[in-house]
Amino acid sequence: MTVKLRQVGNSKTLTVPANIKVTGSEYTVKNVGTTIVFTPVVKRKNIFSTKDWQEYDYQTDIANDPNLRPVKPVGREVID
Repeated sequence: MTVKLRQVGNSKTLTVPANIKVTGSEYTVKNVGTTIVFTPVVKRKNIFSTKDWQEYDYQTDIANDPNLRPVKPVGREVID
């Protein structure tokens, strides 16, 4: 199968035939010798942008964690 390379402004465009399954709108392009490889860019969701993370109360979680509570000095430690 062959495709045509066209000039569009200062860029070059490859037309993709309809029988090729396109999985995304962004691709990375890599030259491997004389071969050009197009790979779809995988978008990952930011887990910290969810409502649960935006409303998460870190201070309460730290206060309720028994491993993070203040400790009593054992020896000559100086705690400011």
